[in-house]
Amino acid sequence: MEQGLIKEVLSLLDLDLSDYKLIGGYNNNVFEVGSNTKFIVKILEDSVVSELKSLAESEWLDYLLSRGLNVARPIRKQGKDFIQRINDDYYFVCYEKINGLHIHQTNNAMWRAPLFERWGEAMGHIHTASKAYTANHAFPCWNENKILLQFESAQLPTILIEKWFKHIEVLKKLPVSTDNFGLIHGDLHHGNLLIRENSLSIIDFGDSEYHWYAYDLAIVIYHTTQAIIKNERNNFIRRFYQEFMEGYVRGNPDTNFTQDIDYFIQLRHLYSFTYHSIYADKSQLTEQQLEYLKDMELSLINDEPYLHFTFN
Repeated sequence: MEQGLIKEVLSLLDLDLSDYKLIGGYNNNVFEVGSNTKFIVKILEDSVVSELKSLAESEWLDYLLSRGLNVARPIRKQGKDFIQRINDDYYFVCYEKINGLHIHQTNNAMWRAPLFERWGEAMGHIHTASKAYTANHAFPCWNENKILLQFESAQLPTILIEKWFKHIEVLKKLPVSTDNFGLIHGDLHHGNLLIRENSLSIIDFGDSEYHWYAYDLAIVIYHTTQAIIKNERNNFIRRFYQEFMEGYVRGNPDTNFTQDIDYFIQLRHLYSFTYHSIYADKSQLTEQQLEYLKDMELSLINDEPYLHFTFN
């Protein structure tokens, strides 16, 4: 992120030029700012994430807050606008800072059933809220996802491009109803959770889109198991899934869609590999990371199931 943009944002917020620190974002575009009262600033490029998409996200967060969910509260400029322009190409959005700890899978005191249940319950409440929500500004539908619009031009083996076309045809034929399809978080791995005492908060709704609820669950399962060694994944996921779903049904008792989770885990595997193929700077990856991507590619080419476990 260019220093000039950060300085411009701080100036617009009447903050000192030293009152910020980088805290994340795939493009190093998320900052904690302020001296006494800290809040979060996300700087975005219109050509990458449109202003209307960010406005839709802020309104969705506002709605979830009104239903009692613990999510980041977007801040309105002078009580009016969520979006603040920097120039013709860039804008920024501000959020109240959530005080909480990031979750680490190595923390055994944290990484256990009570967390998994609260995590599932939070997702269940999001899906239930989705059924009642009418967006003022449109979210993308699954077939408008940037990966689906770019995979053909990505440097993928031909067999994987063919797999994408097959998946798209399958998705077009899946049943769609308010019980199985709606606005999802789209990236609810443990890195987007913050915990404080017994309170669990959800952050980063930047990948929200209209999709099948089973895909939202598949994303959680897929990314949760990535750090688990292969020969232990099935035992872990059997326990995790049971505890996650015990919480989920408290937020959304309708789980008739879970038979599609297996399919969506395989789809997420292809999606994840394609995402890294498009956006990762290979020159900055370690040998271990490059080897991991190669293993992903081979498993997809050979039609190997990501998990040897069925959720049906």
